[in-house]
Amino acid sequence: MRSSLLKYTIFSILLGVFPCLIVAQTLDVTILATSDLHNNYMDYDYFIDKSMDRTGLVRVASAIKQQRRENPNVLLFDNGDNIQGNPFGDYLVKKSFLFETSPIMQIMNNLNYDAMTLGNHEFNFGLEYLHSVIRGARFPVVCANVVKPGTEQPYFRPYTILKRKFIDSDGVIQDVKIGVIGLVPPQILVWDGMHLNGKAEVLDAYETAEKYVPEVKRQGADIIILLSHSGISDSPRKGKDENFSWYLTSIPEVDAVISGHSHNQFPSQGYAQLQGVDISSGTVNGVPVVMPGYFGDNLGIIKIVFERSGDRWERATGTGFLVPVYDSVTNQSLPPVQSVADVLKPTHEAVLAYIRSPVGAIEDGANAGSRLTGTLNSFYALVHDDYSVQLVNEAQMWYAKKVLENTEYSSLPILSAAAPFKCGGRQGPNYFTNVPAGPLAIKNMADIYVYSNTVVILKMTGAEIQEWLERSAGQFRQIKGDVSEVQELINWAQPTYLFDVIDGITYEIDVSQPARYNDSGSLGYPEAHRIINVQFNGLPIEADQEFAIVTNNYRAYGGGDFPGISSEKIIYVSPDENRYAILQYIEEKQEITPISDGNWRLVFPSNAENIIFISSPLAKEALIPGVIFESLNEEGFGVYKIDPDSLK
Repeated sequence: MRSSLLKYTIFSILLGVFPCLIVAQTLDVTILATSDLHNNYMDYDYFIDKSMDRTGLVRVASAIKQQRRENPNVLLFDNGDNIQGNPFGDYLVKKSFLFETSPIMQIMNNLNYDAMTLGNHEFNFGLEYLHSVIRGARFPVVCANVVKPGTEQPYFRPYTILKRKFIDSDGVIQDVKIGVIGLVPPQILVWDGMHLNGKAEVLDAYETAEKYVPEVKRQGADIIILLSHSGISDSPRKGKDENFSWYLTSIPEVDAVISGHSHNQFPSQGYAQLQGVDISSGTVNGVPVVMPGYFGDNLGIIKIVFERSGDRWERATGTGFLVPVYDSVTNQSLPPVQSVADVLKPTHEAVLAYIRSPVGAIEDGANAGSRLTGTLNSFYALVHDDYSVQLVNEAQMWYAKKVLENTEYSSLPILSAAAPFKCGGRQGPNYFTNVPAGPLAIKNMADIYVYSNTVVILKMTGAEIQEWLERSAGQFRQIKGDVSEVQELINWAQPTYLFDVIDGITYEIDVSQPARYNDSGSLGYPEAHRIINVQFNGLPIEADQEFAIVTNNYRAYGGGDFPGISSEKIIYVSPDENRYAILQYIEEKQEITPISDGNWRLVFPSNAENIIFISSPLAKEALIPGVIFESLNEEGFGVYKIDPDSLK
């Protein structure tokens, strides 16, 4: 402090004597960001009960500490999706009464976050639980576009203005005000309508930012940062867009945008073709932006130089980049920060005891618990009927039969829809369900069904069921016969959680046809029909035939933009999670034999060859008829070739 004051005094004297010495005052600011942690605070995978070295906030903390050593002018923000994601989060929901301050906030407080916003998954357990978590934050939690019904009055604190003392390039301490605005996708009203309907509404994020940025500036903010729990897309705005981060960079006075939600990384090559994007500098339309991956695999870093212009600080230069926990070039991982890990040690140990407890065991020893008679995995869930999905559907139909009994819907035939959640994709080659034969533990329930969804039942017609399956069948690329080029089967632009398999009927998927619906759920090829030979009880399904179909709240309230699905079709909403239904079903059956009934199959064009798909590298140890292991690709996935005539 004394050194800074001396520098300032000397500088002032020199300016009085030699006015020509006036130079621009600059301020170097580092903005750090995490996003989509999904309860990955420890470097531990609770699904497989194993330590990990490539993810976890305790390892990201190493990069945070390093950045704070390099620059005293550092801000740390979180961009949402914290309270749901793995058994750690499930345990906290079940045991919330034990904690005056949620362990989520314990670790974030320990790391001295400056502010955070809310992600869509913050609303998965309802507003009451959300408030119980965020009230423990020793920093502002902001979200501007969630409002009270019928008003524009913010439900949460829309923004904050942080007051910080930063040191400029001359060593002089400057009082700086940082405005921080939080934004969430409007689709939370669809995805968590059961928790939000009648309690909150959500405004367009871009229009909300346009409103608040000038207000925050009028309140004296020198710097404005948007915490945007949203992906990056330069598609034309439609209003209430899900991925709105790109648009925010066009708003005057915005100095930085932290994005997320889509579990991708920015800057990265995948965004190089977007208008206004410069991945070498990590900017969008000249504004520095970061999207720091997911599960704590990266720390997002924005470095900005501000110049004094009169009584204002103006952004001169800005760059965005990522620091990964795991460096694939050096094959080295950042070490965990033990003092941060110690904050969660008691909770971590309690979660381990919880996930290791057996399913269906009785304390007096009369029943040792439920068990699998064979391995349950999702390695081939995208290419043939798979029991990792069928088990979910069996449990959901069993649950639906009980709750619809003695109701006006008891005579409806019951179907069930479920998707292979853990099937690789953007989460990498280790992201597959893989439960060994033997006793089943609580942790296996979270491995079988990743999300904390709740059970919802719809009444749908045969024609609507067919369109549901057509949307699902967008998971596949069109395959052609009589071509020599390699043809990749899976369309990875569609997340696998949109590949719904419907049990209770039989059907075929003709991949020689183009997809009827495109990746956004819009009708792409109206004349195309991939779903053929749909039968119920061995007879062709009738267009007006009515069914009860059990699914989850995400899908029932419109998640995934499936045609014909809407809240008006809902006939039953359960407070129980889908995982709870699976747990009850397994407890009743006691012994689970993982053999699928083959109710659906792929149909290929004649003379189709050189068809490949990627899956877990472990799938080569469990090959099925019609599949041949080819190689490992650069990302570590196994590449497999399909023999259409032999695939069952």
